[in-house]
Amino acid sequence: MKTYVLQAQNNDMLDKELQWTDKIVAKHIFTTPHRDIALNQLVELNAKDASLRAEVVEYELGPNGVPLLSVDAISKELIAANTDQSSAA
Repeated sequence: MKTYVLQAQNNDMLDKELQWTDKIVAKHIFTTPHRDIALNQLVELNAKDASLRAEVVEYELGPNGVPLLSVDAISKELIAANTDQSSAA
């Protein structure tokens, strides 16, 4: 099964609070199974920020229902997880 996410030019992704984040955590990323919903969200974001350069990216869903991110996104996710763990200690 496929899912769609919004990714900015600098590889930040849109989270569920509709904020751009560089702390990529798959379960916190805005996802939708419908490309048209992702496109509508992108249009709304572009209306607020005309200089925004983002795109709809398609990913496969993993067995736990979160997107299987690319290697770059996974490394960012690991960095974000390590940052969260070290700040919790």
